[in-house]
Order: sequence, then C-alpha cells, then structure tokens
Amino acid sequence: MVGITANPGSGNSKAPQPSSLVGVMGSIGLSGKVNGMVYTAFSDTLAQQVAEKILGGSASVQDVSDVVAELTNMITGNLKSQLCDMGFNCSLSIPSVVRGDDIQVSAKTASISVKNEYTLEGCPDTLVVQVFAALEH
Repeated sequence: MVGITANPGSGNSKAPQPSSLVGVMGSIGLSGKVNGMVYTAFSDTLAQQVAEKILGGSASVQDVSDVVAELTNMITGNLKSQLCDMGFNCSLSIPSVVRGDDIQVSAKTASISVKNEYTLEGCPDTLVVQVFAALEH
C-alpha cells in the first residue's frame, strides 16, 4: 500500500513494561484466545511522509491520523491472521490514534511483551510496533 520496504530490527521478545512511545501512535485491541493490545508508533515526520506517499500529495493532521489508523489495522490484521493459523482465534477492536512526546504503555495482565523497530527505506525514523498479550486459559 505504501510502496516502502520495511526492514525489521532484531526485536525484543521480552520488552520491559511500561514502554515509552513517541509521535503518532495507533492502537488496536485483541480479544479471544489472545487478549491484548497492539501499538504502532510513528514519529511525526514519518507519519507525515507515509501519509503523503499514500495520498499522493499533502496530508492534513486528520489524513495522517487516518493513515496511521489504517496501517495499524493492516499490521494487526496480519498478526491476527497468523495467530488464527496457529489456532489462537481472536477479534480486533476499532483502531484509535493518539499523539504525544512520551506516551507510557503497559498491560497489567500481559504475559507477552514484544517490541520491534522497523527501518523504512528513505526515512531516517523508525516505525515501532509494541504488542502486549496474554493467552486465554
């Protein structure tokens, strides 16, 4: 959709809580056999660049929020598909977007905390994806 190659970092499969995120952040909840939250964090600059690339021109603040919400939905949808393939069926909430310079995220009941940063070609900033989850007992 964006036409930009994303290269994952090494990731942190035991990311500490709380985690600090900066910029334009999308979030989506997971519920079912896996319960939790998926967060994406774009720097203001990266969010603007990606929105303009997708829209083919200038992007308003609302356009940027809409693009971050949709990309968060696509990333989380891909994760949901992989979880379902492994037998962990779950549903997704509607995405929400917030902005800030130091947003602290954590999940009190999460037994899984995974964080990775993706470098995007032609962009100096990274895309951060943070997942907090717990498996249904």
